[in-house]
Amino acid sequence: MRTTTLEEYMAEATRRFGPDRMKWKFVCPCCHHVASAEDYKKAGAPEGAVGFSCVGRWAGAKRGAFDNGPGPCDYAGGGLIGLNPVEIQGHERYFEFAEVPA
Repeated sequence: MRTTTLEEYMAEATRRFGPDRMKWKFVCPCCHHVASAEDYKKAGAPEGAVGFSCVGRWAGAKRGAFDNGPGPCDYAGGGLIGLNPVEIQGHERYFEFAEVPA
């Protein structure tokens, strides 16, 4: 787990994906499915779910959070087992950003 400030987290996202927040991409710590903020919106997820719970909770999870197989899964960031790897000071813990292809 790493700890960062909200400002540092937002700056990192902007550097990786640009200023359009809908293009920012996150990796689920359980199934490793990559989803953009736009994917969450299309799935009908609430804004607070972006980068906090797997998009599969709204997009029709293909598996349980701790089952084998491809994602997305039904992982809930606020559940009993918190796996979100980025702690934002003064806020919740969130997903890591997806890698940007070279």
